[in-house]
Amino acid sequence: MLYYLILGSVFASIVLLIIAMAAPVFVRKKPKSSISQLSYYTETSNEEKQSAPSFTERMIIPLFRGVSRIVKRISPRGVIESNRRKLVLAGIYGPYGVDIYMALKFLLPLGFLFLLIILTIFADIGLLLRIVLLVLIVISYFIPDLYVRSRINSRQLQIRRALPGALDLLSISVEAGMGFDIALSRVASNVKGALGEEFMRMLHDMQLGFSRKDAFRNLNSRTDVSELSSFIVAMTQADVFGISIGKVLKVQASEIRLKRRQRAEEEGVKAPVKLVFPLILCIFPALLTVILGPAVIRVSEVLFNMLGGS
Repeated sequence: MLYYLILGSVFASIVLLIIAMAAPVFVRKKPKSSISQLSYYTETSNEEKQSAPSFTERMIIPLFRGVSRIVKRISPRGVIESNRRKLVLAGIYGPYGVDIYMALKFLLPLGFLFLLIILTIFADIGLLLRIVLLVLIVISYFIPDLYVRSRINSRQLQIRRALPGALDLLSISVEAGMGFDIALSRVASNVKGALGEEFMRMLHDMQLGFSRKDAFRNLNSRTDVSELSSFIVAMTQADVFGISIGKVLKVQASEIRLKRRQRAEEEGVKAPVKLVFPLILCIFPALLTVILGPAVIRVSEVLFNMLGGS
């Protein structure tokens, strides 16, 4: 038993080490920049170019990129672009994000497979442990997908919650006499979270020479939020047909608030259905045990006495 615990601890340490090495790439925070700075479109800033590369850049990233090159050779076509799009929707814009992501999807199942082989050769493990390790080999392949999907859902929910207030602030700024670009800059600097970051990236696109229509299209592809997509369509049509932006912003803010209220009502209607399975599986058995438990004990005692007396 102690041998299994030692092997399990060593393997868990290796898995945690792999995840810890990949974590800096996924959770790296980008420095704040103004509209006049274009550091978002460069891989490193001037200060980073002058300074020595970190341990992650010298050792860890080349390791994961080497593994990723092997995975790319055996992966079907379109997988790389699909994973890159998922990382963009999750807010991971690093140049090595796809390499780290694909390397993790390869290394985690390989680690569990290696553990299964080692235990099978050097230890007499039971059938149950082998089945558990086989299940972990399959599940570990989807761990990066679950993490990225969780980040996508969290980011989209954050954008949905912040969008009505951002549109109100944008409408007030436009009605106060500001130009749309300046008003959007004011909103991007005041709205925290994913929505402010995406507005800032949109302003960077426009400063690099993209038209407003193309910048809106890029914003839509980076977020994939239905409410924001309807706002982008309305703003694009207003720009084409010369409609007042202030009126469009007011209408869009009210419609998005209405959609948010309808979404909350829809979730409220779904709540009783979602509570059925927890009630059946968790609450009802405990309730029946509390109610029928004393009666069952009493009946068993009576039957035991009758059988013992006879």
